[in-house]
Amino acid sequence: MATVRHSDSIFIQRAVADVFAYMDDVRLEHEWQPNLRDAEQEPPGAAAVGTRRHYVTDFMGRPVKNSYEVKTYEPNQRVVLESMPDSTVTATNEILWASEGTGTRVTMSVEGKPKGVLRFVPGAVLETAFREQMKESLSLLKQRLESEA
Repeated sequence: MATVRHSDSIFIQRAVADVFAYMDDVRLEHEWQPNLRDAEQEPPGAAAVGTRRHYVTDFMGRPVKNSYEVKTYEPNQRVVLESMPDSTVTATNEILWASEGTGTRVTMSVEGKPKGVLRFVPGAVLETAFREQMKESLSLLKQRLESEA
């Protein structure tokens, strides 16, 4: 199975610090990631390089467990997470925050290679699923943050 890559961005009419704080709180991720069943962070509290996050999501109709470690943590600018060996996907996720006019441009990128049963799913199907899931999450993120403004 080939590596799947996708990147998308959205403009949110809120300050960078507000958008970053909301997205950085693992307890709030279910509000803007509709396929998220469970999310935990260790250690609890503020994230930093070395923080681990564990997720259970619905992906293509099945529960998928992935664990990530924060590799880069630049508040209000950039976070990079890499999957841990016990994950269903070998992946690197990058989120960028940039001030744009009176709001924030959020760019999310994922590069991943499925493991286990997901490696048998055709690449085009996985790419479509990644793209749709990311677009839905970013749209919901925008809706949530702009409705709170």
